[in-house]
Amino acid sequence: MISAVILIGNISDLAVIPNELLKDNTVKIFSLSLDAHRELELKKIKHKVADELLSQEERFKIFDKMIELRSWYSRLPSNDYELEGVNILEIFDTQEFQSFLMPKLINFAIIDKIIRLESPKKIITAGSLSELVQPFINNEDIELKIFQNKTENNLFWDKITIKFNIGRTPLAFTISRKNYLRIKNFIETMAGFIYNFWFDFRRSKKKCTVFLEFNPESFSNLLLAMKNYDGNTILINQRRSPIWSKKSLEIIRKSKCKILKIDDILTIKEKREISLLTKIYSQKIEKLWENSKFFNELFEIDDCSFWGSIKEGMIKMYSSKLTAHISLILSVKQFFENADIRCLVSLNESGETEKSFLAYNKRKIPSILLEHGFIERTVTTKRFDILSDYESFNDKIAVWGEMKKEWLMNQYNIKTERIIVTGSPRHDNYFFSRLEKINKKEKILLLAPNPINDLNGLSSTDLKLRVNKVIAEVISSAKKIGGVRIIVKLHPIQLKHNEEMLSFIKNMDKSIPVYLWSPIIDTINKADAVLVISPEIHATPTMLLESMILGKPTMNVYLSKSVPQYYHVQSEAVFTVTDSDYIMNNLKKILFDEKFQDTLKKNADNFVAKSLSFRGNASEKLASILQSY
Repeated sequence: MISAVILIGNISDLAVIPNELLKDNTVKIFSLSLDAHRELELKKIKHKVADELLSQEERFKIFDKMIELRSWYSRLPSNDYELEGVNILEIFDTQEFQSFLMPKLINFAIIDKIIRLESPKKIITAGSLSELVQPFINNEDIELKIFQNKTENNLFWDKITIKFNIGRTPLAFTISRKNYLRIKNFIETMAGFIYNFWFDFRRSKKKCTVFLEFNPESFSNLLLAMKNYDGNTILINQRRSPIWSKKSLEIIRKSKCKILKIDDILTIKEKREISLLTKIYSQKIEKLWENSKFFNELFEIDDCSFWGSIKEGMIKMYSSKLTAHISLILSVKQFFENADIRCLVSLNESGETEKSFLAYNKRKIPSILLEHGFIERTVTTKRFDILSDYESFNDKIAVWGEMKKEWLMNQYNIKTERIIVTGSPRHDNYFFSRLEKINKKEKILLLAPNPINDLNGLSSTDLKLRVNKVIAEVISSAKKIGGVRIIVKLHPIQLKHNEEMLSFIKNMDKSIPVYLWSPIIDTINKADAVLVISPEIHATPTMLLESMILGKPTMNVYLSKSVPQYYHVQSEAVFTVTDSDYIMNNLKKILFDEKFQDTLKKNADNFVAKSLSFRGNASEKLASILQSY
C-alpha cells in the first residue's frame, strides 16, 4: 500500500524534494516531463511516466477545450474593455495564450487521473505543480505537502532565443523580451537613419498595401514584384525585425519597400495619454479578475474548475502587456486615420500585430490571409485546421492551389469568391534553384525532425523518446552503411522540443552540423536525400513539399501505427514509413536505389504540379491582385 504520491513537474523539482522521500518504497512517484523522467532514470529511482495515463482521444478532448477557451474574452457581458472599438483583451497573442494554457490543461487532466486511480491520502510536490493539485483536494481528505521550488518560472514567451550558425556550429543565446525589443529598436533606428526606408504616413498621400509580419527573405520575389506599384508597399514587423539580416536589408532596398515603425507613430502628447489609459483599464481588468463565479464556470473540465491554477499566470500575462496593447491600438488608429490603406495582407490572425489591425479594421478595408505552410488534411485530422485560421478568417483567403480551395469550400462552405488561388509566393525561388548533386564520394542525408508543439496537446515523454530513438537509429544506421554524411536542419520556431533535440543530437555526435537559420533552399540542395520525422499525426511539414520541389528523394517517418492517407502519401510522392519499420533498409533504399529514387521524384513532380498553381510566378500573380486595389 502506498503512503503518498509524489509529482515531479521538472528537473528543478528534484532539487527540493528530499532524497529519502524519493527512495521511500511506500511512495509512488510520477514524472510529468521528459527532463524529470531522465533524471529519475539516471538516479535509478522507480517512477511512472504520468502522461502515459492520457489516451489520444482524451488529448483531443483537451485540445477542443483549449480551442474553446482561447477566445474567452468574447463571453464577457460588457464592452468595458474596448478601446477605439477594439477589445484590449482580444489583442493578446493567441499562440502565446495557447502555449501557456495547454500544458496546464494536460497536467490538470493527468493529476485528476492519478488521484482517481491511486486515491492517495497525501500528495507531495513542488511549487510548479501545487496550484494544479489544489482544486482536487479542496473537497477531498487529501494532505498536500509542498516543497518550495525557488527556481524562477518565467513565462516561456517572456524570453527570446536568438539562433544562428557560424559555419557548421549552431549557436544560441536567450535574452528577455524587453531587452530584445530594445536591441531591435536600436538596430532599426540606425539602419533607418542610414538608408531612409521609414514610412512617414502623415506626409505621404499615396495609396498603401500593408504587409503584416512578413519576413523579406521568405517573400523576396513578392516584394520585388511590388516594386512598380504606384503606391507604397509597407512592411509592419513588431515581432521580428524586417532588417534582421544583410539579405533582408538588401531586399527592402531593391524592392523600395517602406517600413512603418509602430512604436514611433504617436506624438509626445498622445504617448502621455497612455499612462492614464493604462491606469483606467488596469482598474477595470483587476475588477474583472475578481469575478470568481464567471471564471470558475468558464475554466472547468468535467465540473472541476481549474481557474485557481491559472489565475496568477493569466493576471501576470495580461497586465504585463496592457500598456503595449493600448499603445498598439492607438497607433493603429492613427495609421488608419491618416494613411490611404487599400489592402492588408497577413499570414495569420493570431499575432498581436495582425489582431490589432484586423480588429480595428472591421472589414472596412479588404484583407487577405495568405496560406504560408504546407498543410494537408483528412477528415480525421480536420480538427487541427483551427490552428491555421482559415476557418475563422472572414475576408479573402489566398491559397496555393485548387485542392486547398476545394477543401475550404467543401469542408467549411467558404464561398468561391472569397478564395483566391495564387500559388505560393514564398516558393517561387525554389523552382529555379533545383540542383543535382555531383559529389559521388559520399551521400549527404539531410535529417529534419519536426518539433512537437505544445499547442495540440499531443506532446508527451513517450513521443519525445520515440523521436530520439528514430534520430539515434538514423545516425547509427548511416555510420554502419558507410559513405553517408548526415546534416541536420531544425525548424526555427521557438520551442522547448527543438532545444531538447539539439542537445540529444550533439550528445550523440558533436561533429554533425546542425543548421538553425541557414536558408532552407541551400540546406536542401546540399543533400542527396531528405529524411523528415513527423511525430504529430496531423503534421505535414513544409520541408516535405520544399524537398519535392527541389527534386530530392524524401522519406517521412511517422510516429504512429497507421499513416494518415494524405494526398502526398496516396500519390507516393514521399517515401512514407512508420517508426516501427526497419530504418537501415529504408535508408539504403532512399540513398542508393536509383530506380526507386527516379520513381519517387517523378511522383513528387506530379504531386507538386497538382498542388501548386502558378509555380515560379506566384509572386507576380498575387502582386497583380494587390496592385488592383
